[in-house]
Amino acid sequence: MSIKRRYHTNKDGNKVASWGYDFYDIFGKRHQKSGFKTKPDAEKAQSEAMQNANAGSTSIQDRNIKFKEVVEKFITLYAEVNLKPSTIRSYKDHYNLHLKNFFKDIKLVDINTLIISQFIKQKQKEGFSNKTINNILTSMGTIFNWAIENGYIMFNPVQRVKKLKVEHIEMSFLTKEEIDAVLDFSQKNYPDFYPLLLTAIYSGMRRGEILALTWDCVNFKKSTLKVTKTLHKGIITTPKTKNSIREIKVPIKLMDVLKDLKQKSKPNEMNLVFSQSNGKFMDADNMIKRRFNKVLDGAGVARVRFHDLRHTYASLLLAKDMNIKYIQKQMGHASFEITMNTYAHLMPEVYATSEMKINELI
Repeated sequence: MSIKRRYHTNKDGNKVASWGYDFYDIFGKRHQKSGFKTKPDAEKAQSEAMQNANAGSTSIQDRNIKFKEVVEKFITLYAEVNLKPSTIRSYKDHYNLHLKNFFKDIKLVDINTLIISQFIKQKQKEGFSNKTINNILTSMGTIFNWAIENGYIMFNPVQRVKKLKVEHIEMSFLTKEEIDAVLDFSQKNYPDFYPLLLTAIYSGMRRGEILALTWDCVNFKKSTLKVTKTLHKGIITTPKTKNSIREIKVPIKLMDVLKDLKQKSKPNEMNLVFSQSNGKFMDADNMIKRRFNKVLDGAGVARVRFHDLRHTYASLLLAKDMNIKYIQKQMGHASFEITMNTYAHLMPEVYATSEMKINELI
């Protein structure tokens, strides 16, 4: 089963490309067709052709299986065996909070693009964002692909549903003056939050990475913080990517604050750097509402996302004209290109400085 691009010469003698599909049905008969303008067109046509070619090939038992039964099998037999706890939790949440009530006892083979479109409309009426709905559809699509691999259905109807348009959220970052303002206000009014805020601004760590940070990952001699884990919905799991596992060099001033925090804090069972008074994990959403937003408001700084502190850190590194590869390592990006694509718009001053140094080459 494949989708291929083919080239041919038209009547004007020009070389043009088209897409085609090629697959064998369960009876061993080969099906081929080309001439499609785009790859998605060929994929859609192949799915329809496969459905027609294999119609009636599933057993009565398979054709009667319900969507909820397949989800349970997917989670038990695949997700819980192969995926991270945080990913398993996402599948379970998507099913229990969104899919379960809508699809109820619908058979898997009866779910088509029309039903999925109705589901999307229902979620929109309930006030969910396009991004959230797209995430649910992605989970649903993965479940359908697993069902195909295990012989329950022959095609994935989610692939035929166009994802909703998601508006790009512009990143924000604090200026040096705003950084000073929020840190000063926090230190005076919310001293318990000050060390965490300072860590976020001057390490570029993600929120989950900060909340999962333990004292054994703080090296006072080397002035580094090691990222080995992250907190997601109350569960400790591995970082976002393998490149996210990193050792970050941080300012000595930050290490001094953390050293003071360690001396004043009561030891907790999980050895957390930042925790609730009872030693348990901090609640990320409560931290934003009860501390971060109040600090921004009190300091007279426009509200930004907590994640924008990570962008703030990157902007500070760029302002110091640091090597891009070094910034990539500090941020834990998987590639040089991700760093460049994410922060290229913050580099005009760096470019200008570089152009001024051109004449110094000779």
